[in-house]
Amino acid sequence: MMKGKAPPDLKIHKEMADQQTVVVVDDSATMRAVIQKELEVAGFRVVTFSDGLEALSSLRWMQKLPDLITLDIDMPRMDGFACCEQLREMEAQGVYGDIRTPTPVLFVSANDTFDHRSRGFHLGSLEFISKPFARGDIAAAVCKVLRPQTVFAGMSGLVVDDNQSLRRMVRSCLERFGLTIIEAENGRHAFELLKENLVQIDLAIVDYDMPVMRGDEFIHLARQLPEVEHLPLLSLSGTGESQAVLRMFRAGATDYLVKPFLAEELLARVQVHLQLRRHMRRLEEMNRNLYDKAVNDSLTGLRNKRYFQEAFEEMFARAQRSRSDLSCLFFDLDHFKKVNDTCGHGFGDYVLTTIGGLVKQHIRCGDLAARFGGEEFVIALPNTGLEGAQFVAEKIRALVEAHGFKDQGRQWAVTISIGVASLHAHQAKTAAALLHAADQGLYRAKNGGRNRVASDPE
Repeated sequence: MMKGKAPPDLKIHKEMADQQTVVVVDDSATMRAVIQKELEVAGFRVVTFSDGLEALSSLRWMQKLPDLITLDIDMPRMDGFACCEQLREMEAQGVYGDIRTPTPVLFVSANDTFDHRSRGFHLGSLEFISKPFARGDIAAAVCKVLRPQTVFAGMSGLVVDDNQSLRRMVRSCLERFGLTIIEAENGRHAFELLKENLVQIDLAIVDYDMPVMRGDEFIHLARQLPEVEHLPLLSLSGTGESQAVLRMFRAGATDYLVKPFLAEELLARVQVHLQLRRHMRRLEEMNRNLYDKAVNDSLTGLRNKRYFQEAFEEMFARAQRSRSDLSCLFFDLDHFKKVNDTCGHGFGDYVLTTIGGLVKQHIRCGDLAARFGGEEFVIALPNTGLEGAQFVAEKIRALVEAHGFKDQGRQWAVTISIGVASLHAHQAKTAAALLHAADQGLYRAKNGGRNRVASDPE
């Protein structure tokens, strides 16, 4: 027999056999279609039924048992709860499936109450999705049950134990959830790995009794790092001796397990902590986004006027205390109204955004740049005298003049005028006075013909 590639139809049958099947039971044709489309996009094979009776009568004859069933609660003839009860009786009697591995059920309902959730839990429901649900909710809930390796994909764990066999067992368990695992054989080794991977590690499981450095010492050191403040640290103890457990908690452990332990218990505890970790990270990201919106200019990406004024006051006070210099550049676009009137406000926004990018690329890390309003920009240069500030200003002016501003078929030559002032040269008594001196320099640059750098006095 000639060897070669399998025929296309055999490949298709194998892919279908490997596909996980989800049965969707809902009396709404629209809802069935919505759920079916979402699950099929996620890679599941979907079979739909319009009510509980139809589903139960058909399940007996399905060649391949479904991997999961979604049940609407409120349906005519037989509601979701009654259908699930019948399903569990069929499994107990051996008519359908196996009572030892009951078919996962996910309830979907617009009637989300405590009683319904409680009843669903006692019927073995693993999830309860409330209608109306957001796009992706159904697929995420189904994947959580059928594809646990995707639940925490992208997250990492640190396993610290001097027993290699136990590390391998814990690693094997956690990889089922999709975690990437880093191993360490003692506390000192673990601490070095933690410092190297602070951003990546989402959880650490730490043995108590280890050579070189015990678990409580590692946890105590780890908690000194600001980034580890909310990191879940699970303690392992070989004896369950209360003093050892107390030492771990006093050092900053989040939870503990006594060896030997069941893999299911480890996974259950880890799942809780990782979910909290993920929620914390989402909350931190939301807070960062809110902060960015509060302090940044949305168009240019530079700081906004309010943030600049507050930060500039602090920079000025710091310069006075340290007797160091502080310079300020104040600039705006020449004839910007003509740009807007001729090319449109969209092109004007493009010009402002581009200038913001040029400024960010050519200032130092400790400098502060902001959009002050309209086409006005301001830059604070700490530890910089007037001569150095004029050099920076000339560099930015030349960059803008040389840049080709082209967008959607439109092109325009853009120039800027810049005023420069420094604390020492202008003997400014306040931050506002220094900013005013830079503004006066800008006025001089405008009167001198634009597209130039000036200070007041020269």
